[in-house]
Amino acid sequence: MIDFDEMVKNETMADVILFLVSRGENGIAYPSIDRFFGRHKADEKYPSWNIKLIQETRALEESGEVFSAKTYGCGCKKGPNWKEPAFVTEKKYGIE
Repeated sequence: MIDFDEMVKNETMADVILFLVSRGENGIAYPSIDRFFGRHKADEKYPSWNIKLIQETRALEESGEVFSAKTYGCGCKKGPNWKEPAFVTEKKYGIE
């Protein structure tokens, strides 16, 4: 079982977003990303994690690592410059 609380605590928000985007074939909807960070104690690491999430998602879109269709219900998907975060290749936190 993946330890998401430790992942959020120890990894950068951008890397966790890149991980989440890669988990599903259709990516992940922004509201689901928001709930994920709320559920897994992002407030312990980031005082205003909601604002940081918006900034990180926007930066990932601008760099081409994440693609968002910008329409309601559509998710963030892997962009042309997406690369797997190091903690995924190292199989940390119970990732298989």
